[in-house]
Amino acid sequence: MKYQAKSKQIRLFKKITVLLALLITSHTYAQERQISIQDALELSYANNDKIKQYNERVAQKSYENKAAKGNFLPKLSLIGGYTYLSENIEVNTSQISSSLDDLGGKYGAAFVTAYGEQIGLSGVSAESAYTTLVSVLGQFPAYPNMEINNQQFPTAALVATQPIFTGGKIIAAKKYAKAELESANIELTEVKDQIANELIERYLNLILIKQIVKTREDIYNGMLKHKEQTERAINLEILPKHVLLRAQVAVANAQKDLNNDLNKETLALMALRSTMNIEDDVPFKISDSITYKAIDLNFDNLLNTAYIKQPVLGLINQKEEIAKQALAIEKSKFMPNIAAFGSYNMLRDELPVVPPKFIVGVQAEINIFNGFKDIHQLKAKKHLKKEVENAKAYALKQIHLLVQSNYTTAKNEEKNYLSLSSTVALAKENLRINTRRFEEGLGKSIDVIDASLLYQKSKIEQLVALNAYYQAVTNLYTSIGEPENIIPFINK
Repeated sequence: MKYQAKSKQIRLFKKITVLLALLITSHTYAQERQISIQDALELSYANNDKIKQYNERVAQKSYENKAAKGNFLPKLSLIGGYTYLSENIEVNTSQISSSLDDLGGKYGAAFVTAYGEQIGLSGVSAESAYTTLVSVLGQFPAYPNMEINNQQFPTAALVATQPIFTGGKIIAAKKYAKAELESANIELTEVKDQIANELIERYLNLILIKQIVKTREDIYNGMLKHKEQTERAINLEILPKHVLLRAQVAVANAQKDLNNDLNKETLALMALRSTMNIEDDVPFKISDSITYKAIDLNFDNLLNTAYIKQPVLGLINQKEEIAKQALAIEKSKFMPNIAAFGSYNMLRDELPVVPPKFIVGVQAEINIFNGFKDIHQLKAKKHLKKEVENAKAYALKQIHLLVQSNYTTAKNEEKNYLSLSSTVALAKENLRINTRRFEEGLGKSIDVIDASLLYQKSKIEQLVALNAYYQAVTNLYTSIGEPENIIPFINK
């Protein structure tokens, strides 16, 4: 846990450092900020609005998880109010007349026992007095209702409730909240993986277009040099004038291709800036490039990593836990709810009927019938649990297919790139030979132009193949939940 906290602090420090550097360089017009792919990734994590959205979702679920812990603790409430009665409360004495007669008989018997001699009833026993009094009182008409003279009164009480047994509902609710928090964290990881994949793809595309532009510039400069050589040969009457037209057309076409790719470079830079969420007035340029590096890809290891780290599987695992706890909550509805309670009446003397100061007890509640609602909900949650189990089985197969597909694509792109290496070498040598032959007066201008176009075509195909190789490896790493693994293979 300490290591994870330290790692988070280091990542946060890196993000702040990159942001401060960009802020400073945004006011420095003489020099652009050099951004590596690692810097670009940190900026994307810090600035991307979608990542911010899911960070807020994680914070939300974190507090909901903490709130679920409160269900285990006692609930303490302060209850207060004011009551007004339209009439005074009356006690219906007809329903308690026998009790009143009994009470009168007991008091009369006690009085006879205590003061019988003084009133001339010394020979009367308590039992006889009681029986006689009760009999006489029973012959009297009904007692009038007793009225309590209090129509308005305040109430205030402190009430505490502590759940003792809820059929597992509280425990299931806590596990449910924890699973939702884990799901939110996994969703955040999934979004970060998507942003990382997009960032790496756009960064590699910008590297590719820059390398293509460099190739176009070399060809354009070569065409200019060839045109100048052609003009000198025509001035010396070594070549006919119509040869210059071919050279001029070749220069114009090379310049057109260069301008088109310069426009593509601008668009690629805009796309990268969008992913990093950097303002247009913040100048920067990328500092990395790519050259071929053989990457050891073991399919079995990649597949096992995917089964552990693929966010989709992680989400399904949490959905499985959520379905399990939802089923436990439904089962708890068939169990009794038992809770201890206590209350303290603070304004008891103000009440018409004076309650005791303290009341404590234990209460149990169980639902007997509610229209079969609980039974149907229980069956629904059982089917939900089976649905998630089937979804997990399907996802495992799809993950296997995805990893296998990306693995095959990466291997094919690598073979494609390697097969073009000899083609580029031959085209480059062919251009050198034809250029040398033309300079010595042994070759034709058209041969130089054709050799230049052939070299340009094969070189760009090789660059595209190299980019496709790295893109395929990036997709492969993303499919196993580790898109950042490609970064060490990109040169600084």
